[in-house]
Amino acid sequence: MPIAVPQKAATAWIHDFHNSELTSLVSQAVDENYQLLAAAARVRAAGARVRISGADRYPQLSLGQNSNRSQRLRGARFQKTTANQFLLSGDIAWETDLWGRLSDLQQASRDQLAASSADYQASRLSLAADVIKTTLDLIEFRMQTELSRQTLKSLETNLEILDGKLEVGDVNDRTALEISLSRSDVARAKASIAQQQRDADGAQRRLETLLGNYPSGKITALRSFPKVTRSVPVGLPSELLLRRPDIVAAEHRIDAALKNVSASRKALLPSLRLTAGGGTSTTQAYQDILDPKALVWNIGYGLSQPLFEGGRLRANVQLSKAQRDELAAQYADTALTAFREVETALAAEAFFKQQEKHLKQASKEALLAEELSLTQYERGLVDIITVLESQRRAFTSRSTLLSIKNQRLQNRVDLYLALGGDFDHPSDAHSQPVKNLPKSSP
Repeated sequence: MPIAVPQKAATAWIHDFHNSELTSLVSQAVDENYQLLAAAARVRAAGARVRISGADRYPQLSLGQNSNRSQRLRGARFQKTTANQFLLSGDIAWETDLWGRLSDLQQASRDQLAASSADYQASRLSLAADVIKTTLDLIEFRMQTELSRQTLKSLETNLEILDGKLEVGDVNDRTALEISLSRSDVARAKASIAQQQRDADGAQRRLETLLGNYPSGKITALRSFPKVTRSVPVGLPSELLLRRPDIVAAEHRIDAALKNVSASRKALLPSLRLTAGGGTSTTQAYQDILDPKALVWNIGYGLSQPLFEGGRLRANVQLSKAQRDELAAQYADTALTAFREVETALAAEAFFKQQEKHLKQASKEALLAEELSLTQYERGLVDIITVLESQRRAFTSRSTLLSIKNQRLQNRVDLYLALGGDFDHPSDAHSQPVKNLPKSSP
């Protein structure tokens, strides 16, 4: 059964990053990721349950054939007689849906299918976000590594100058301190590079796994951050949250629970079952089983009313009510969480803009201070400790700026997740049925 879900909304937001390589990575993940394939299989299983529940509303037909041969003792002399029996029969049984119980159960399974379809869309949306966020982390780790290498090169240059003084014997207590501090900074920079390489390697392998590939750690991804030029529209309608797959799934599960409550109540009422059968029976030759003269048939009906089952049926009613109440509470919690996530991401968008603006200024001033300290050191106006401190500040400000750029982009991804898609496609106007699911293995 096709279920209406906002597929365009769930995918169009990727294009806001204006990067074809990023879009290609997401497309590969959607086609190859094993967790998403498992989610697709759950949708197909839910579809099969709909057909299974619908089968109970139709007559059940069966055809059978039986043959047997027996020997008996008869008469005062206990003479042995041999008898053959050949049977060909067809039977039909049908439980009439007097009160709509079977219809309720089938509708409940349809609602569960709708919930599974929404879960699939949630997995698809989450996978796209994971791919992008992992790629952003990988970009940052690589850029941080490059920044650390640049800083290491400057630190090693400083150390070479100090080692030159050591070789010519121009050493005092202050010079010895400067050499130790410089060597410490060089070692720390090398350790930082090793950590960043380790983080990058982990991000590579995670990204490869998301793409359905073996985690070899050899994937090449973007080398610089993508640009998101589109600003968040003012006054986003709260109705956009109605398309969030988790909210859609929770709503359909409540509908299914309501149908289950109705069905469990109707199970307390009488049920009517119609039966009929027909066939042939003969004790003669096997070919006589097709003789119309051997035709036998029967027809009947049965009306049953549950009287005592140890409280099972009424307990089922209470169980279905409790499950309905649980799902209703979960729906309210899901909706409240959605509003919190949207509000948090919207507020963070503004905070990150301010933070990035100030860090750009701090990085600019720190680089200028580094250049001035090197110039003054060469003139003998400041000591090496001042140079090292200016280099450390320049590195820290640039490194923090890279982290904030990454966090700002990831927050935009979180906003799309919180909204259930992009800014443009509402819940109903552009909904399309789930189709083209990955097929099961033969």
